[in-house]
Amino acid sequence: MHLYLANNDVLIREIETDDFPFNEEKYNLIHLNKKANSNEHLVKEFFNIVDKAVIAEIGSSNLRCVVATTHDNFNTLKLVADRPNLYSGHFSLNFNSFTKKDLSHGAWEIVTDLQKKERSELIEKMNQAVSKGEVLTDLQEIYQAALDGNADLLIVHQNFTQPVKMKDERTFDLAENASETGVIDDITSTIAWEVINKNGKAIFTSQDEIKNLGNIALKTRY
Repeated sequence: MHLYLANNDVLIREIETDDFPFNEEKYNLIHLNKKANSNEHLVKEFFNIVDKAVIAEIGSSNLRCVVATTHDNFNTLKLVADRPNLYSGHFSLNFNSFTKKDLSHGAWEIVTDLQKKERSELIEKMNQAVSKGEVLTDLQEIYQAALDGNADLLIVHQNFTQPVKMKDERTFDLAENASETGVIDDITSTIAWEVINKNGKAIFTSQDEIKNLGNIALKTRY
């Protein structure tokens, strides 16, 4: 059993430690499968040990795992895991013949589907907040709310950028030339950083559901 670190659809490296690659001979499933009466318990114990090894490597980071395994194995892993939400999903392979590209492609499909679902849910949350008067769409007001820690959720269209020239710490004029001296080339990046730094959530998306909100929208906390 192997553990890999990936960035988007690229495997960066295999994680090699005392636990990984996880040697199944330490807990021989072939032998366990012969013990029909206790097999289910022992298989659960095996996946519990694997789960603890994964947690030891990931620690308190925000990294998540996609697992290349069968549906039954994945369900068992989630059932016994100390942190079941750590495992985002699973996909199947021909385990007799596969490449690292197969691994990265399978995992990335799971991640992109989850990201699209999460973004759709957040856009719907933003749409519901509009009727409650909790949404700002003016760029200056959004920036100031982010500075004040009044930003719960920021949604920005992926292709939207806006250069500005600061007048003072809280206000700016829009600029046309991003390369002009003293101009911040994209205020949306600064806003997103402020939102995240103050425990809000920020997403950039090109999904069609955002169109009625405009290029940028902020759900406020109060």
